[in-house]
Amino acid sequence: MSTSGGDGHGRDGMAVEKSIVLPRQAPPRRTTTSKLITTTAASSFQLFLTVVAAVALLPAGSLGSSLVLNSKNCLVQEPLYNITFNLTTLDSDLVHHIKSDIGETFTFDVCDHLKRPCNGVSGGAACLLRQDKSEVLLARESTLQLIDGRLHFNFSGGDACRNGKNYSLDIILMCSYSPEPEPMSVVPYSDDQCNYFIFWRTKHACAPLPERVRANECAVRDASGHVFNLLPLSQLNHRVPDRNGSHFSVTACKPVHYGHMTMCPIGSSVCHVNDSESDYTKKYHDYGQTDANPTIEEGKLIMNLASAEDKCQNSKIFFECDEAATDFGPEYLGKEGCTHLFTWRTSLACKKREFCAVVDPNSGFVFNMSSLAGNQIKLVEANRTYEFAICKTTDTQCPGSCEVSSTNSQTVSLGNINADLQYNITGAPYLRYESGAVCNQSSNARWSTKIEFICETDKGQTTPPPKVVENTGCELIVQLETELACLRNISCSAMNLSNDRELDLTPLISSQRNYLADINDTLTAVKNKQQKFFLNVCRPLLSEFGLGCRGGSAACVAEQRPTDKTPTNELSLGYPDASLVVVGDRAHLKYLRGDHCPQDNATDLSTEIEFYCAPKAGHGNPIL
Repeated sequence: MSTSGGDGHGRDGMAVEKSIVLPRQAPPRRTTTSKLITTTAASSFQLFLTVVAAVALLPAGSLGSSLVLNSKNCLVQEPLYNITFNLTTLDSDLVHHIKSDIGETFTFDVCDHLKRPCNGVSGGAACLLRQDKSEVLLARESTLQLIDGRLHFNFSGGDACRNGKNYSLDIILMCSYSPEPEPMSVVPYSDDQCNYFIFWRTKHACAPLPERVRANECAVRDASGHVFNLLPLSQLNHRVPDRNGSHFSVTACKPVHYGHMTMCPIGSSVCHVNDSESDYTKKYHDYGQTDANPTIEEGKLIMNLASAEDKCQNSKIFFECDEAATDFGPEYLGKEGCTHLFTWRTSLACKKREFCAVVDPNSGFVFNMSSLAGNQIKLVEANRTYEFAICKTTDTQCPGSCEVSSTNSQTVSLGNINADLQYNITGAPYLRYESGAVCNQSSNARWSTKIEFICETDKGQTTPPPKVVENTGCELIVQLETELACLRNISCSAMNLSNDRELDLTPLISSQRNYLADINDTLTAVKNKQQKFFLNVCRPLLSEFGLGCRGGSAACVAEQRPTDKTPTNELSLGYPDASLVVVGDRAHLKYLRGDHCPQDNATDLSTEIEFYCAPKAGHGNPIL
């Protein structure tokens, strides 16, 4: 993707619409942030919980041939469905940094101003650091705009460029359902360009998700035990002609992504767009609400999507196996009675599957544990001996997971082995062995075992043995560290741009124990609930017996009263997805996409750690 020089791009919204070709667009969850301040030899942790709520402050604009709304407070309400887009959560004390393909650095903040001067000017909104270390002030202010469904920040009032023009920046927001932060991308530019463009895929540019699809796995298991996971099909909108001069916008597993000229009804996965209609209130129609999970009918993998708008405008999608299919999308077959029929050829509908492996539907990364298969592992916890194998075994006495008697003469099955490695978008890859021995006579519940594979960050050192973390509620949970579970490595060092020195916090990564945060005396509510906050730095929590937080979490909150032997009611406070960053002289680390907030199921818990210099603190300890 490229643009022409500065002459081809005006700073007004309509000029941008004509001069730039956008890629195809691919639910928003708000975030409750735990903020920790920690004091170490170079640092300090502190924890606050805040809930971000959307507030409509901007009146609906008038509808015409073009829908244009402006906001200077980072909130904008579109008038078709009264959706309030709240972009205030994109404001960052850390400021946003992104490098172009030629190594130049764009620095900006939204809903606020830069914290340091740019080219001698304080209070700017966006800055460009050239390869020769010179700076260009790109903007003094920014405005959030909603133009025909496209959200973007217009940064204006920059330094003089040429031919009477000033430098400017447009940040175009695109809806993304990924639970993980996605990198921004700079549109390639020429040396003499005055107007620059950045694409930012974020959940905050999406319409609200219905409850049924906020955390759906979009999967179904057939009679043979094979699991079909169609969640990757939620990443793109597909334009499908309707044979009458208009088209459908179709996706699966999640609703159609709200965006430019795709202002579809909330929750719709099959949206009919009347291309001859200029009135936006009549242009978009729901022909099928999102089906949270596919079903199998008469051996066929399908989705039934019922319209919330018209009882005779429903849809049905047939998913067909095609190993060679890449991104063809659905095809329209026609209407039968009150149902529009589509066929969708995809490799995700194929039954063939790699042994002991699973694909992360968001990144496409393949977790493969086959090299661990066949090993019989024995471990002892709380005076009990357990034995399990990974994916396959030749042990007839313990074909899966079991508890072994002290004399090794008797076993109790805790689940039958399988090679169906699974992946939850909010956790680590895992195996689940089910149908073990009866553990509760009154309910006839049976034992099961969950083996979670945790990213091993201490490479080069001795790998810790697997650890039992829970054995209650008829479920045994085992965590096993391995490099095979690492999706990406984050950096625990960052460059301090104010003094060109690297700040390295890798000594704080603990492979011996988890940090337990001290509770500030003013936080009486936390003290009354007798909550404990566990965390590690730049890595997942170490496995501890009784600490049953989701595998891979880097921070966790749990309740533990004096009478409790182990923590209870554990909640993940986020995963180590983002590297350390430095703003001014302060280092920041964020853990995102934790468990749902108990007070608001539409909100994810997260953690922010701020590190402060305290020369006499040693490694320091977190303070809530």
